[in-house]
Amino acid sequence: NLVRKLGNCVKKLTDYRRLAFTVAESNFPRLQKLLSTGLRNGASPRKLINLLGDVAESSVNYNPRPSTDTCTIDIALMSYILGGRKLLYALSHSTRLPSLRTLCRHCAFTRIMPTVGMIRVDEIIHNIREVILKPREAAEPKRTKLRGISLMVDEVALEERAVHFRHTNSVGGLCWRHSPTAGLVLNSYEAALKLAKDIKDGHVHLAKEMTVVAAKCFGESGTYPIAAFPTCKVQAQDARTIFQIVTSTWNQFAASSVGPLWSWATDGDMVRRVSGYKEFLSQKLKPTSPIYGTLAGMAGLNLYTGFNEVTLDFDFKHIFKRICTCLRSQAGIILNNGRLINPAMLARYLIRLPQQTSDTVHKLLFPDDPQDVPRAIELMQAAIDLGNLDYGTIDADTCADVDALRLLGAVIKSLLEPFINTKMSLTEQFTSLSTFAHLSFSLFRVSRTDYMSNQLYGDSQTMIKNAIFCLAKQQQLDPTDPFYLFETGDDPLERLFGKMRMDGGHNSAMNYSQAIDRLGHACDLQGAFMRNPYLEQGERRLSMSRSEGVDHLTMKSWTGDLVAGHCSLPATWAAGRDIAIEILSKTPIDPAEYDYDKIFAYEEHDDEDPDLRVDMLRVFGQGIYPGVDDLVDRSAIPS
Repeated sequence: NLVRKLGNCVKKLTDYRRLAFTVAESNFPRLQKLLSTGLRNGASPRKLINLLGDVAESSVNYNPRPSTDTCTIDIALMSYILGGRKLLYALSHSTRLPSLRTLCRHCAFTRIMPTVGMIRVDEIIHNIREVILKPREAAEPKRTKLRGISLMVDEVALEERAVHFRHTNSVGGLCWRHSPTAGLVLNSYEAALKLAKDIKDGHVHLAKEMTVVAAKCFGESGTYPIAAFPTCKVQAQDARTIFQIVTSTWNQFAASSVGPLWSWATDGDMVRRVSGYKEFLSQKLKPTSPIYGTLAGMAGLNLYTGFNEVTLDFDFKHIFKRICTCLRSQAGIILNNGRLINPAMLARYLIRLPQQTSDTVHKLLFPDDPQDVPRAIELMQAAIDLGNLDYGTIDADTCADVDALRLLGAVIKSLLEPFINTKMSLTEQFTSLSTFAHLSFSLFRVSRTDYMSNQLYGDSQTMIKNAIFCLAKQQQLDPTDPFYLFETGDDPLERLFGKMRMDGGHNSAMNYSQAIDRLGHACDLQGAFMRNPYLEQGERRLSMSRSEGVDHLTMKSWTGDLVAGHCSLPATWAAGRDIAIEILSKTPIDPAEYDYDKIFAYEEHDDEDPDLRVDMLRVFGQGIYPGVDDLVDRSAIPS
């Protein structure tokens, strides 16, 4: 009996070994499904080997059904959007991915409602319902918690071409501001001729760009485009009209189910900046506001907002790039001791850093792509390293350079570190931002535009102000939730544009109809990558660090204490002010320029008009905002 049992064991071991070799050598679709079905039916190892052999030799009709699990459907969706019908057909027949017909049965494609003629509220409502409300209700688990909302706005280039929309039999691709109130529906041949004549005569404009407005929920991943307007960007008033219409529509139809609107984020576009200042710095925060008690005691903080306390925001990555643009220009940055920090000066000192060579220094100061965010981050980190470098024994002339570099390093570190140091707590992040706000305020008062352009100064201070307001609102909405600083700005919209270009084979040429379709596809692609984050490579130019890639700015990567209720905004504001005073006290700057108690002090019974007081945005008072000055912005990023 023992010999018989040992013989059976040897046979089973041999069968299992043969099965392992057979599986290793097999290469046909749905192998896992075949094995799991056989085991479920009680097949022995020898039976499985025979079954695999039959399949390999095509002695049986092996035609497995495509899997319809979520991951497989998402991969099929990516293949269809990025490669088209023919790629999906090839993959369906070679790897048994679902066919297009199966994909359509299991997936609802996002459809963005185009704007034909003037902006209409019902089109925005349709997009809110289709792009935000339905996906949030269908999500697992269902997303019902109210979130703070940031609306982002930016443009994408279009081919100047009229297009035809079959569902309305109308002509699109015309600027919404300069479209006729009637005549866009092609009811007759004469209507088409009249419209063509109006375009030729200049009464109707072909759109040069598409203005996209998208919503971002604080604390949730995902970017939701809710409006796409064709525009020629001729009139500055257009931006303010968009702000007003979309804000009003959101407050009426989405605020109660998705969340209250907190901010409008944009890049450094001059037209939108001017409109944003007019719209979102129009009324002072009222004492009855829930956040007034938190913010009113923060001396120097500008308390002016728009309707419903909505604030303006500028993207922090654009600000990083614009600071580097100033450093790379011949005009450079001048701090209080009169030293000009420009490429010539930086090149002399960057070479002293242990990791730098003449080639790497040249790439930092003269990059091939000025829009490259990682390169900008590298330059800013190198400037911080220069501030911490031990220069040893130096002469008086070099000492003046070193003092300027140390001050520059402190300024840049206080701005950059809160966005890239994942170990910082929320308290440390806002203390650092307060330090930058106070340092930048004093340096701008002393050196004016030699320090940085009016527009860059205003944008950086506005960005910090918005972050403070958003955190204060989060503390009122739910203090137990985390607050992620990197969710401010319009970077999510930039990433959505990147997916639009992926859909077109990285061909940016598209008319309005194609842009609308690609925007919907970008939403679908975004959803697939959100469900399968390991499949997304990310955008090289937008990542904060080449080595860490896109995962650097994700919620899971932050290890510091980011619970909103654990951060005291007045305490961090005061701590940052004290750090700034300590830094500036080591410089030749007049102490009166950083005597913040005196600069920002006022009494309630003062006769001075409160609108004329000094704050971080109105550096010299008189109700004047340098950020909307019409001087040339030397920080503008070269295209």
